[in-house]
Amino acid sequence: MASPTDHFQRQDTWSRPGTARNSQPFIAAALVAAALAGLALLAVRARGTADRPSAASPDATAANPTRPVQPPRALLGAGSCTSSGCHASAVEGHAAWQSSYTVWATHDPHARAERVLHEPLAAQIVALLAARDPSRPMVPAHEHTACIGCHATGRGPMAREGVSCESCHGPAGDWLVAHTVPGWRAAGNMLGMVDLADPFVCAQQCAGCHVGGPPAADGSPREVSHDLIAAGHPRLAFELRSFKQAEPPHWRDRFASATASAAASAPDSAALDPLDEWALGRLGAAHAFLEQIARQAGASTRPRSGTEADVWPEFTAFDCYGCHRPAIAAVDRDSDTAAVPRQTRPDAPHVGTPRLEPLHWSLLDLVMPADMAARLHAFRHDVQHHWYERPDAAMILACLDTIDAARTHVHPALADMSASTIAERVVAQTDPATWDEATAALAALEAVTARSAARGATPESLEVAVARLKKLRGLLEFPGNVAGHGVRFDSPRDYDTRAVAGELKAIAAALEAVR
Repeated sequence: MASPTDHFQRQDTWSRPGTARNSQPFIAAALVAAALAGLALLAVRARGTADRPSAASPDATAANPTRPVQPPRALLGAGSCTSSGCHASAVEGHAAWQSSYTVWATHDPHARAERVLHEPLAAQIVALLAARDPSRPMVPAHEHTACIGCHATGRGPMAREGVSCESCHGPAGDWLVAHTVPGWRAAGNMLGMVDLADPFVCAQQCAGCHVGGPPAADGSPREVSHDLIAAGHPRLAFELRSFKQAEPPHWRDRFASATASAAASAPDSAALDPLDEWALGRLGAAHAFLEQIARQAGASTRPRSGTEADVWPEFTAFDCYGCHRPAIAAVDRDSDTAAVPRQTRPDAPHVGTPRLEPLHWSLLDLVMPADMAARLHAFRHDVQHHWYERPDAAMILACLDTIDAARTHVHPALADMSASTIAERVVAQTDPATWDEATAALAALEAVTARSAARGATPESLEVAVARLKKLRGLLEFPGNVAGHGVRFDSPRDYDTRAVAGELKAIAAALEAVR
């Protein structure tokens, strides 16, 4: 399948012109929504930088992100995994791989992803989408191109499987047999099986729908636009380790404490641990996010299609709560803000200026060298201060190359850094008044604690940190029921900045004695 960046438009078509800036204001009008949604991802093989055209190359000029991409290798459907000698054994008494289909079919929300398109909320969403353009026919959600691209792996009868095995592992037509013989990992990966053991690749694969990706093979878009959120779809908020922890596991997790510890002591091992998984997952998600920005900016130069975000600024690229922010935080309500100072980082935009989605940009300084981080900061600064203009294609390509190069720096940069040092840096770089930044900090601190456990720290020494992490997670969760009426809030309605700031500091203090 084509690389997402194959869809860039020529730079002189949509990069920022050198003429006087147009400062016409834009007003964000979105429903902010729950952190976990989307529930799907069609297979997109991670491609190296050599596959990526330059912003001005002929291939890039001709590319159209709304056209169907090249047909993928044959989809066989989840039924191809159901032999009891393969992946459909009972859970009890069998290895994880032997019961992986059983777990997916009976417990995994992805298996129900297509079914939710038949529910009232889905009908409401497509009705509101249709209302913005009455000239278009009304299409039910389970047939709507804005929905089916991410809510089902196959089409036709196979769509009822929802998001099945091949969305994550890749279309199996070429590797189904190869992955049953010795040396299956290398053979399968060469034939199109996705290497989900690599956290960077895994994050990109998930992000195809949980952040946004290139169109599916039939041309259905895979993105949740501002219009879709305004119609009632939950916002997307992706973090690899958090998503994996929320999944019923049907795999042997190499980053679980015991496994990671064993891997670190194995000869010739890459010795990746839970903190590496967190860091590489962040890079993979940031990579997908930048590719999504490129597609959105390119789409804004073409006539409106009704199936993709085709305006810029597309506000899903920015901080939802930067605009949708009632006086929810103690720091907003109280005149005495000395206890929770606002951040004064050089990259922080002025109040009222949209920020690129902080959940993807926070803490990248921790996982790459300073010169690489500076390139990303320069792009972020440029887009945030000129948010009303299309981002520069060449700068996006340079940032993607930077993230690709940063992958090899993650383990060496973090391996010798103590838990205390990492925790202090995480807290120092986090603005507790920003829900997204605090959520990113939670994921980082959970990974630090998990690495400490993998390295032999006793449960007693981590007890306080674990308890504080649990409390912080509770402070960041959205209220799901108000006054017993089942009202769903997809925003941090009762977010308490002071309490969050206090827990972040308490976690760092608890990790101070952990080495």
